[in-house]
Amino acid sequence: MKEKIAPYIGITGFMDKGDVRAVLDARSPWLRRKVMIGILASSKTINGGTNSRPNRYPTPGQMGNIFDDDPRALNLVHFSTKNKEGLFEEMARAFNLAGPYCHGLQLNIAWPDPKALGFFKIKANPVTIVLQIGERAFEMIGHSPQRLADKIEKEYKHFINYILLDPSGGTGKPFNPEVLRAYLQELEMKQMSIGLGVAGGLSPATLHLLAPLVKEFPDLSIDVETGVRDEKDYLDTHLAISFIRKAECLFG
Repeated sequence: MKEKIAPYIGITGFMDKGDVRAVLDARSPWLRRKVMIGILASSKTINGGTNSRPNRYPTPGQMGNIFDDDPRALNLVHFSTKNKEGLFEEMARAFNLAGPYCHGLQLNIAWPDPKALGFFKIKANPVTIVLQIGERAFEMIGHSPQRLADKIEKEYKHFINYILLDPSGGTGKPFNPEVLRAYLQELEMKQMSIGLGVAGGLSPATLHLLAPLVKEFPDLSIDVETGVRDEKDYLDTHLAISFIRKAECLFG
């Protein structure tokens, strides 16, 4: 029998601890899910470079001042890199820069080396690892739900805590629940102790699209990034709070 993994409601793209506290304080006290507080980082930004979306990616000096010590939060760095050989070292650097309240990493990387993940899990234990399945990762398995589930079972199941199916990769592309349903069904049939999540084009206005999936997968985790930002690409806490409250209603 597979171990039950606690689902979360995620907001990604925080740059300020005040925004974190505002969102967490708006969470209903009866909500059983944690709020995933996500900050974005890349191989470039953790080494002092600037991302093309600077209002989403904190500097190395800012990273350690965003997460808070709050039991309502799951604090994760969403990390991307093309440096396959130095993956472990970069994961460790991103994790350490995020400070003592960081709980783990989401890897926005197309099929990273499982050995690096396993080594990191040993060194940083306890740590939470979310594996994002983005557009490139879907392409590499030929958009096959069965191949994806088989690959996770064979190569990753011992090293990750969650899978996040996210064809948009943070770009806000429309969410298609029917496309992701087949992947969720194949993963569920494997009976792995891994939490399942979806993202892509979500916002307070599109959460209703999740209703059919939530009925079938009540422990589904969700994450939003682009859908809670203003016209200048800053995190809009009003939209983030609206997302949390509507998600609370969706999940009951």
